[in-house]
Amino acid sequence: MCGEASIGPMTQFIRSLFSRYGQLNNPVLSDFISSIPESLSDAVRRVGDQLVVTNSENVLSSRSKLAKHIAAFHSQAGTDFPAVDQNRMNMQDPAAQILVSIHQPNLFAYGGVFKKVVLLQTIKSILEKGNDVSNTNTRFINLFLIVDHDFMDDVWIRVAQLPSVRHSDGILELRMPITASNRWKLVRNMEVPPLTIVDHWRKQVVSWMKNGSLSLGLGKNERRALFENLEQFWNEVDESYNRAKSYADLNSFIMSRVVNKIWGYDTLFVRLSDISEVFEGGINFLLNNFRKYSGILSESDTMFLRSGINTGVSQSTYLNAPVWLHCKCGSKASVKLNEIEGGIFNLSGACMSCKRPLTVRLDGSHKIPRNILNELSPRAIPILLLLSRELGICCYASGTGGSMGYTMVGRLVFKELSVRMPVTVIWASEDVYSGLGQTEALQSLKFKNSAEVMKYAEQLRTTLSNFNAKIAPLLSKRADLAKHGQDIKEVLGELVVLKQEQRNTRQLLKISVKVINASTLKPCMIDYAVNFGLKNTENIWRNNLIQNDDLAMPIIMQG
Repeated sequence: MCGEASIGPMTQFIRSLFSRYGQLNNPVLSDFISSIPESLSDAVRRVGDQLVVTNSENVLSSRSKLAKHIAAFHSQAGTDFPAVDQNRMNMQDPAAQILVSIHQPNLFAYGGVFKKVVLLQTIKSILEKGNDVSNTNTRFINLFLIVDHDFMDDVWIRVAQLPSVRHSDGILELRMPITASNRWKLVRNMEVPPLTIVDHWRKQVVSWMKNGSLSLGLGKNERRALFENLEQFWNEVDESYNRAKSYADLNSFIMSRVVNKIWGYDTLFVRLSDISEVFEGGINFLLNNFRKYSGILSESDTMFLRSGINTGVSQSTYLNAPVWLHCKCGSKASVKLNEIEGGIFNLSGACMSCKRPLTVRLDGSHKIPRNILNELSPRAIPILLLLSRELGICCYASGTGGSMGYTMVGRLVFKELSVRMPVTVIWASEDVYSGLGQTEALQSLKFKNSAEVMKYAEQLRTTLSNFNAKIAPLLSKRADLAKHGQDIKEVLGELVVLKQEQRNTRQLLKISVKVINASTLKPCMIDYAVNFGLKNTENIWRNNLIQNDDLAMPIIMQG
């Protein structure tokens, strides 16, 4: 059930996403922006140009520690397939090259999260074929880091969206309910939802599919294909639910089972909260260089603010230590590095949830006691730096949302602390298609695409403005006639007609906005699973990526 949606000419390229940063004329940022690939072939070339065989015992030791946590995750997820296990062992090869993507364990994550995995797997496959590197024996690892220490308060961790003109604002939302007491709980510490909640999500999706397919008059075979697609996806949801020990596990396992089982990728998954010991050296390095680290954050914040640029990074970040300190209540504290006496420092702060004061004493060399490493996790900006310094990664797939600002600030930190920045790649392509929900929304107003609806909505707004110009004089006339005791019947008749037309126009505008929202939504993975099937979704993405050889060109998706 997938029609082709029309698209206009492509006007934006990858580097233009960073145009506001380029205007700063900062040489470090300018060089970084110019290094971001515009095409798949450019990405492959740039990664191939900076491959390094590591001779660092620290890096190899960190990779060895990482491997055991990867093994634990895949065993728990039921995705410890031979190819995955082999790739995990390859990680400890000094010549191994690691490509990384990072994301939260969101509820039924949206397509862009999965596309980062596809992008890196495609780069990996091309490099392995030896087309762009002379050493065909080089091992390439596609690693996905699950940021499972964020708060449950984050909306995308607990909300997944599908296009639906039948729902408020044109969007059907699947929600993980939380109480006020769970707002500041870490996603890794949140219990698996009751089975009734998971069943409710499925019933919501089934109802959405039934209503949409009936509204569009789909034939029996078309409806069967859609529901078979859902069944394949939900089998992985059920299996993930049975294996999960936390809400983070549920969402992470679903993703791993799609990527490793359905797609057959050898991508490695690991939880950020598990690998503090992997980052031990890097965390101690950041604490020892905190003054320099804090200074560049403060300077960059001033520079961006003067230019009117909001990076999304908190203005007080430079005051905080580069790590969070976890609390026994299941939340965490933002901590500061304070000197208490001659070279002795504390990390101290108050838990975001229970407000309990938390403190860790550091020795004179600013080292974290090993027995509390598992109670720490890195803040957002240091994550990529730690991956680069401790694991020697060669490539990082960034998103086009809030992570871009963090990446730009992070680049300045990399430079100041003399850590090598990996090649940064961004696949900014828009997926263009009319699936079940999008098509029903467009047909409710008899339009072919969202551009037509947007034009229609603008016309309705103009019409509403004109109503105000027509009604105001009539209201004045009615008041004047009433003041002089004259008949107002005729004026009232005109007002009734105009007011009714105004109400009708407002209603049409409300519907138009819902249609626009539904047809332009970036939906969760369920939309792709239903409309295309999981395996076919990966085929479409990968084939378009290779054929287009352009990281910004829209992808026309057809089932």
